[in-house]
Amino acid sequence: MSSSFCLPAILNPPMTSREAVIDALYRCVTAFDSADTALFDSSFMPDGVLEINGRAMQGLPEIHTTGLALVFSVDTTHLVSNMRVHLKTGSTQAGAAEGGNEASLTATVLAQHIAGGKGMEPGQNSLMSGSLYRAELIRDMDGLWKFKHLQIKATWVQGDYSVIGGNFSEQ
Repeated sequence: MSSSFCLPAILNPPMTSREAVIDALYRCVTAFDSADTALFDSSFMPDGVLEINGRAMQGLPEIHTTGLALVFSVDTTHLVSNMRVHLKTGSTQAGAAEGGNEASLTATVLAQHIAGGKGMEPGQNSLMSGSLYRAELIRDMDGLWKFKHLQIKATWVQGDYSVIGGNFSEQ
């Protein structure tokens, strides 16, 4: 499902490599907040790994049924800051243009979670988390930077775990 709050995966005018790497994370968290599967998929390689607090999901089918099913079931807002990008010069991927096709990214993310459909109701329980993100990315054949591996480590939480169905470490 796509959302009217999401721009297309490929933006115009073209971005610098650093901006395009950062945009992969923006596409991912915007997809979390808008329940936009197509936008999420534009940020991940089909065989990519999403790891949350040590729980790894391999490939888009498992990520959809396990990770996205949980995230899309709650109302969320993810705020991204402290992004750092390392472009690996001289790296190549089969079929991709020569040079600069691999990157690493780190970021800090604050995420607010409220039970699905209840976000605008007063007095709702919520769960706020502060997390560190670490990613390895590759430039795909379509020119978009996509996650090979996105690791999310919640460093603190505040609020009611029942909003997401239990403790992060148990998910």
